[in-house]
Amino acid sequence: MRMSKKVAAILTGLTVGAMGQAYAADADSFTDVPKDHWSYEALDYLAREGVIEGMGNDTFQGGRAMSRYEMAAIVAKAMQKGGGNFGDKAVLDKLSAEYAGELDTLKKRVDAHDKDIKELKEKAERFQLHGLARVQMGNDNGLKNDGYGGDYNNRFYMDLEGSLKVNPYMTARFTVEKNARFRDREYLTTQVVKTKDGQAYTVNRTVSGEDRDNVNNDANHNGSISNIWVELALGKNHDWYTNIGRKWNGIGMQNLLLGGQVDGIATYHAIPKGHGWWFSAQYFKPSADWSQTVETLTKNAEGIYEVTDTKRYTNRAPIAGVLDFWGPLGKYMEANVAYARVIQHNLDENDTNSGFYSGAKNFYGIDLKVKPVKDLAITGSFVKSDADVNKPYNTWAQKGHANRDLAVKIEYKGTDINKVGSYGLYAKWVDLGCLADLGHDDEWATREPTGINGVRGWYYGFKCVPWKNVEWETMYANLTENTNNSWAGATTHNRRILRSWLDFHF
Repeated sequence: MRMSKKVAAILTGLTVGAMGQAYAADADSFTDVPKDHWSYEALDYLAREGVIEGMGNDTFQGGRAMSRYEMAAIVAKAMQKGGGNFGDKAVLDKLSAEYAGELDTLKKRVDAHDKDIKELKEKAERFQLHGLARVQMGNDNGLKNDGYGGDYNNRFYMDLEGSLKVNPYMTARFTVEKNARFRDREYLTTQVVKTKDGQAYTVNRTVSGEDRDNVNNDANHNGSISNIWVELALGKNHDWYTNIGRKWNGIGMQNLLLGGQVDGIATYHAIPKGHGWWFSAQYFKPSADWSQTVETLTKNAEGIYEVTDTKRYTNRAPIAGVLDFWGPLGKYMEANVAYARVIQHNLDENDTNSGFYSGAKNFYGIDLKVKPVKDLAITGSFVKSDADVNKPYNTWAQKGHANRDLAVKIEYKGTDINKVGSYGLYAKWVDLGCLADLGHDDEWATREPTGINGVRGWYYGFKCVPWKNVEWETMYANLTENTNNSWAGATTHNRRILRSWLDFHF
């Protein structure tokens, strides 16, 4: 019987493996097989074909006795290399029969190892962590003009996000956020002080870096679990994607109608035959509840005021239902249309708002994104509510367009954290009232910490990826803000913000 070159190489490999000869280091495939050795060509061929691997350190070690299991492994690999097309089938069949017992044992070992690897992979996938660490610096002259203070300029920030897989269609998720601010002079807290005769006034107290990062001063960014929710894939085809719990939620392309933490449920589903359109139905309550204590002071016989009654109120944000639709309008345009209805409000019998959102019942939002040329996108967003600025509980709000939000964003290119050197430019103009949305915590944290009731102006920004998984962004804003509240009075001031940060994604 005439053997092919491939089968001859296999038999040579088996022969060399069983021989008691040692070789000097000088070959390509194995450092201990010289090119002038009679077995070099066969061994080099088998190594390049993946039939033999040597000892894992670039040596073949031909002087070591080969076990029957090692011979069986070589036969098995040869049989896998193209089946009957690799070499002479008759010879391979004989080798297979000779080492049948060892091949069966090897198969059982491989199956056991594959099972262990699969189980280990499933366990690893059940719990995953990712997020970002941020180093941020900047300057904000608006901190001295608002009623609260606040510092989102100079800080170390971490967003840690975790997922725990329950089964293929259920995943529990959570987030942990931590702010560590490092410039105390930019943070003030307002404290009410009562004198001996019962008169009250407010003073600004400085707070140390250690204290202001705790739960009392920064409830959502103090290192505790800030959000926890469950993601479900429901329905016969598991294509009704549903969230239940507390999480950050945004509605609209620029999150004008809603951009903040909520408690509730939301489901998302592609519209059948909708040409790429989706819809979402949501039922939630913004988690920005707050409590207050009201004390009644009465003058006693000595002419000194004493606390004679104390009432505590919990002001809960209203419960809302939302329908949201989004999808493409042709090749170069996308749209988002949303409607929200307040289902349960916190107004008392005297039509006094003891909750939030100034009695508004209906909210409407529309977004349009256009890509006129490559790498350029323009997004316009409009939000309107039926809040009445003439109601007594809205006297703190500025008149005019308090129940309307407008924003236009122009973007050129964008970043990809996996692509070093990618970059993006943007400019954004806003005219935001205080009664138009269900809740806001805007992307640059330039609106929420200030307690203002209206903002107008421009943002300009640049971002790039200097290293893989690292994004650098710098933003400048020139804004006009309105303040009209019981502690600061009616004022209008200019606010200029310069902020730069590095995000390290992991």
